[in-house]
Amino acid sequence: MKRVCLGTATLALTVLVGCSGKSVDNPVTPSPSLPTTPGPAVTALVITNQSVNDTTKQMTATARFADGTSRDVTTSSTWVSSNTSIATISSSGMLTIVSNGEVDVRADFQGTAASLHLVLTRPPDPRTRFTLSGVAHEVTPGTQVLGNARITITTGPDTGTAVTTDASGQFRFASVSASRVSLEATRDGFQLWRMTNLTIDKDTRIEVVMYPTPPTNAAGQTATGRCKDSTWTWSTSIPDACTDHGGLAYGVCPGPMCGAPLNPQ
Repeated sequence: MKRVCLGTATLALTVLVGCSGKSVDNPVTPSPSLPTTPGPAVTALVITNQSVNDTTKQMTATARFADGTSRDVTTSSTWVSSNTSIATISSSGMLTIVSNGEVDVRADFQGTAASLHLVLTRPPDPRTRFTLSGVAHEVTPGTQVLGNARITITTGPDTGTAVTTDASGQFRFASVSASRVSLEATRDGFQLWRMTNLTIDKDTRIEVVMYPTPPTNAAGQTATGRCKDSTWTWSTSIPDACTDHGGLAYGVCPGPMCGAPLNPQ
């Protein structure tokens, strides 16, 4: 009778079973692991931000290393908001403004941390509407209320909407979108008045204070300032201006006394 010799194979190992019952092993020796070289140490972490729109900001974390290089590590950092009722932040550094307030945004990368303090304002929902009213009058020392002044919304969802003050200087916009708006006021005999970035998030009342157009004298020179008794001066020296008229109320701009402090007399 013939004896049968069996061969079996295993992963990376061949075993031959001989007729005598002995075996021969041929194991494969694994390759040695290469040593891991650590990267340069992180010496600093810097946070910056850029507005994406009115309610979101992209935060960026930049790591500076001991070898003098730097790298954007925004998506490798761990981000935390100090107050999630003011702002939340995603793992990619995208910050969403929830409400108005102040918050500290913190990033951690390889044991190095940095934080950035932010003062945040969330714009109101433009679907909500409020009243905007007020009164227009002449700047002190004038006491005149200004009827027939035209008040116009120049930026925001209601751009172009205008109203005119009544005889008592009062005006009212009945329905203004919740937003940030700019306004202009015009009236014959007065300089253009402007207000910018007025936040409408509730019923709002404002004052429109307008400066009269300064007169010119017989020589065609424009007045340089207004006195406290409402007369005008053409003086170019603050000490000499309005000496017989109660002192200087304000300097005319542009002009030699523009922005001048009040005469102490």
